[in-house]
Amino acid sequence: MKREPLLNRRVIFKLHGMDPLDSTILKQDATGYWIRGGTLALQLEPSNCSRPESDVRYLEFTRIEWLRAPRQRS
Repeated sequence: MKREPLLNRRVIFKLHGMDPLDSTILKQDATGYWIRGGTLALQLEPSNCSRPESDVRYLEFTRIEWLRAPRQRS
């Protein structure tokens, strides 16, 4: 998977076995992304964040089928 600088941008994620969902990428490390909000955060297990009421989640690269950033409007 090509890793592009998508930090602090809303991105569409396609996870294996799920419909495409959106979220904002906060940061990236060697194994995945920290994401916030959107329809994707709601679908991920709440156990992978620091506080139950937080909408920040960790998403491993192995779960991602593809991702893309929406086109910028000119």
